[in-house]
Amino acid sequence: MSIETLVFEQFSEYKGQIDHFITTRNGGVSTPPFASLNLGNMLHDNHEAVLKNRAIVKDALGCQRLFIADQKHTNKVFSITENNVEEYLKMENPFPESDGMITNVKNIGLLTLAADCTPILLFDPIKKVIGAVHSGWKGTVLKILTKAVEQMVTDFDSEVKNIKISFGPFIKEANYEIGKDVIVQYEDAFPNDIDKILLPHINPEKAYLNITEAQKSQCSALGILKENIEFLPFDTYTDERFFSARKASPGQTGRFGGAIVLR
Repeated sequence: MSIETLVFEQFSEYKGQIDHFITTRNGGVSTPPFASLNLGNMLHDNHEAVLKNRAIVKDALGCQRLFIADQKHTNKVFSITENNVEEYLKMENPFPESDGMITNVKNIGLLTLAADCTPILLFDPIKKVIGAVHSGWKGTVLKILTKAVEQMVTDFDSEVKNIKISFGPFIKEANYEIGKDVIVQYEDAFPNDIDKILLPHINPEKAYLNITEAQKSQCSALGILKENIEFLPFDTYTDERFFSARKASPGQTGRFGGAIVLR
């Protein structure tokens, strides 16, 4: 069974070193409203269907094991190394209460799930390190991307100038209305760029959230080179190829994903 995927231009030049893709909702076995390549939300979708969909993605990526973080809107990132990978391979849920994974182990696939949140893939072609990060509004406030990059530096000796970061589809600012409780957290987290991140709303107690600018702010603070940053332009709220939690009834949507493996 073939699946519909998207790729990042900056990663495509490293064919033979990594494989990667962003999935859509097409090519799986789940039934509506999770049709069809739902990779998450086992609470509401059929458990076996989700496992089958994950197997489809694993086969498409071509990897020994497809690791997925627990995804609890944290800023916790796990480092997978030759020293600990065998232990992780024995576990059913090796990365609890976490939203990111980085590794230098070959043929271990990393998959991050999303449905309006941002799936982020990272690659250092010099040290041969990859990463997959889930960044919703909470993870962005907690700066999980910053945590992942810093961990690549400390755990794998990466240099920031060599790290390439690619952002998959997420909900764009025109459809991302937030309230005061979220506004104040972003004001605290991004004081220097807040005018670009929070856009005016007709209701003074609300704002439109520009996740693109929040991620760019982190990249700038880290020293990520502009030529090493890539955003896919698609809005998950309006693009029917992707699952959108905001647009669906509560609990009634699936998850697409971003996957990467080191060769």
